[in-house]
Amino acid sequence: MQRKGHIWLSCVLVMSGVAALLSAQSAAPPQARKMTSNGVELTYIDEGKGAPVVFVHGSLSDLRFWEPQRQAFASKYRFIAYTYRYHGTEPWPDDGKNYSGATHAADLAVFLTNLKAGPVHLVGLSYGGILSAIVAAEHPELLRTLTLAEPGLFSLLTSEEDKPAIEAFNKGAQEAVALVKADDRMAAIKAFYTLVTGNGPDAYDKEPEAGRRMLEDNARTLPLLFATSLPPTSCDTLKKITTATLVVEGVRTPIFFRQIDKAVLSCIPGSRLVKIPDASHPMSGDNPAAFNRAVLEFIAKR
Repeated sequence: MQRKGHIWLSCVLVMSGVAALLSAQSAAPPQARKMTSNGVELTYIDEGKGAPVVFVHGSLSDLRFWEPQRQAFASKYRFIAYTYRYHGTEPWPDDGKNYSGATHAADLAVFLTNLKAGPVHLVGLSYGGILSAIVAAEHPELLRTLTLAEPGLFSLLTSEEDKPAIEAFNKGAQEAVALVKADDRMAAIKAFYTLVTGNGPDAYDKEPEAGRRMLEDNARTLPLLFATSLPPTSCDTLKKITTATLVVEGVRTPIFFRQIDKAVLSCIPGSRLVKIPDASHPMSGDNPAAFNRAVLEFIAKR
């Protein structure tokens, strides 16, 4: 299966519903911090006390994506959300030559080590779910639990049963890929939004300004994202994960993400699924109350 270009490019975007929740935040987030990780400075926020819960955003996003989770988790745990290399609003450390899933996963592993907080509860959505799965397989000592919210592991879709999902995704991805190549980034964002959320083509324009700003701030990463490839993550790789794992899925999510979740559940020993009502791919923003409750209940038992 092709792992470069549109097959995985769009699958890692996380957009719908986050804007409304970003605009509805109450207490202001703490001042951002900096940490050197794997040779670059990463920006993160750190709030609360107790066992650390680290959140890994998807593409076209940054740590702002997790604002709907911050207060719920910081009241019980140490909430940590970071922005990975080339994302957010900071200047890039180079021309983007090191943008890759392997680099981002290595950055995450070093970041977790440098926290010096012991094993963490790791929560990753979409592209962040890919990175989290890689770290869980390669560095189990760094994790207490693993939560994968619709990880963009398209490399798992290899069976005849998966062909309709792949075809549906590829059909919708063609327009978005062409817009990226034409450097029409605003149109590309809207096309991706429609594809990965299953919402109508005018839904993006109805989102409040705060969330659109986050997505548009990160639009500069689209050419890098399209040009790179992800480390192949097979079922055999996921079978190495020994950390207690929760898979979270939006009830309204497109079929290709549901098929990926089904594959993940069959590969990671002991993993289980929770479905979030009234939510699509970015379920942590679509229905934060249900998402927060599901993850908090999961990690509280461990």
